[in-house]
Amino acid sequence: MKKYLRAKHCAEYQNVAETTFWHWVTDGRIKKGIRLSPRVTVWHIDDLEDFVKQRQQEDSMPAVSRAF
Repeated sequence: MKKYLRAKHCAEYQNVAETTFWHWVTDGRIKKGIRLSPRVTVWHIDDLEDFVKQRQQEDSMPAVSRAF
């Protein structure tokens, strides 16, 4: 059985504010959810886990210095 979360729970899963989560969706950092009604959107938990893994990989990359 697939598990879906609403925005509030997605934000809690990411440990960010709900507003931040919606900004990430708007910016395209997180896939758009599935719209169930005009006021209800859900996201598949696998998509959120992929995003977490991607963020962890980006955080572990060394910063590039621009010394000239």
